[in-house]
Order: sequence, then structure tokens, then C-alpha cells
Amino acid sequence: MARSIATTASPSGRNRGVLMLAAVFGILSAALVFAFLNSGDGSGGDLSGLDSAGGAESVVVVTRDIQAGEKITADMLTTRPLPAAALLVGRVGNADDVVGKVATSPLYAGEQVTTPKVTTYVGQNSLAWKVPEGMRAISLQVPHEAWVAAGLIQPGDRVDILGITTLTTVDPLTGVERPDTITGIIAQDVEVLAISQTLVKVIPNADVKTAGAAGVAATTAKPGEDAATYEKAISITLALTPELAAKVALIDAMKDEQGQYRILPRQKGDSQKLAGGTTWSLEDIFAPKKK
Repeated sequence: MARSIATTASPSGRNRGVLMLAAVFGILSAALVFAFLNSGDGSGGDLSGLDSAGGAESVVVVTRDIQAGEKITADMLTTRPLPAAALLVGRVGNADDVVGKVATSPLYAGEQVTTPKVTTYVGQNSLAWKVPEGMRAISLQVPHEAWVAAGLIQPGDRVDILGITTLTTVDPLTGVERPDTITGIIAQDVEVLAISQTLVKVIPNADVKTAGAAGVAATTAKPGEDAATYEKAISITLALTPELAAKVALIDAMKDEQGQYRILPRQKGDSQKLAGGTTWSLEDIFAPKKK
């Protein structure tokens, strides 16, 4: 009786077939993924479609957190395309329209800039908006109008501050007391922010449309007083660095017979400064005669 012998494929041949099928399926999968990512239908790879989507706009967003009252600079801003559904009312499309303005409320990194959250704040009535960056406002009492050029100085003028101190020194040998008077320029080319309660005149707030606002002083003196005259001024407010403000305050705190100041108005446009550290004493005035 004839016996049939079944033939079976060798293990090596079977493994080779499986590997070939796996390679074919891998190539097909890669081709399908590549076709999907390069098609206009997929959302996974083609982000440029956002720019051309219906209603999308390029808007100004902030690159870092900005506090209320902080002045906005160019490095705080960038532009970003956003779809129509994400656009806010009052959005700003040009960064130049925002640079130099002030935030009226906090802005957070990535947030769209909207017009209600920024303002020019030109002509604000608060003294804080008149103080130059890096400076401090300090007010000095005016016991005598001659100390402030007969009270003729006006807000916006530039002045120098002359300090005068008269202290008593004792001769260690004789014990005799004598006055030691020294005068010197403490600060130069200083801006006068206010005389009494009259602030620097500025351009009115461009964001606020009010009739008759143009050319009006920021604040006026007491009711009934003429803000154009300064005979009744009781103080002068200056913009000084913190260090200079401390020096001037020391003299202002002295009694009149010990420390005084004089405010020296500058000619308009004169920004020349004397060499620092220049002081004068009575000996410099009444120098002994040469024999």
C-alpha cells in the first residue's frame, strides 16, 4: 500500500514570508500617514491653514505679564494669528498703536491687547504721572519768596538747587566757637513739577473727549486763587533722584539759621552743568589780602 508523505515547509521559509508581509504592511502604513499629513483635510500637520481660515486675524498679544499702571514697551508685545472664534472685541492689530501707552488693568502673557485695557494717560491730574522715570517728587517749604526767585518760578521750569549750611565749630586749642558757613550746588538742571498746588501744564488726555479740555492746567490752586500767579505759593515740588532728594531734605529740615536753600532758575534750553563737588566757604569770599 502506497503511503503518502505530507510535505511541510521548512521553518526558515515560513519566517521569511512573515517578515516580507510585515515589511509590506509597514510601507503601506507609512505611506498612508504621509499622505494624511500632507492633505488639506488633516489638522495634525498643516498649521499654516490657521492664517487663511475664514475670519482669522493677526492680533497684538503680550509676551509677559504687565501690571496695571505699567508703561507698555515694544519688547512686551508680539502679533499672533487667531481664528475668528478666539477674537475679542476691541482687539488691536498693530503693535505701534499700543507702544507707549499704559495698562489700565493687569495683562497676562499671551493675552490679546484690547483698547479698554490701555490708555495714553496724557494729561492725567495725578502728580504720579508727572514724575520722570527714576526720579522722586519732593516738596520744599518756602518760608521766604526770595528763596525761590521771588516766587516767579513756574511749573515746568528747570532750576539748580543751592544749599547753605552754617554750623558752629569749636577751636580745639582756644575753645572759641565760630560759625562755619559752607555753600554748594546740590542738584542741577532739575525739573519743577509744581508750585503750591499748580502742576505742570500738559496736553489733555487724548483718550477722553471732553469739551474745553485743551490747554487747561492739570489742577489749580485753592478756589478763588489765580493759577497764573504764584505770590501765594507755599511750597515747590521738584523731581530729584532719591539720593539728591535725601540731601535736599536734610537742609530743608534744618532751622533757618543752620540750613537754607536757594532755587536758581535756568535759561530755557540751558542744560550745562558745573563740575561736581564744588563748594564755597567764607574764606573763599573774604580771602586774605596778599602782602
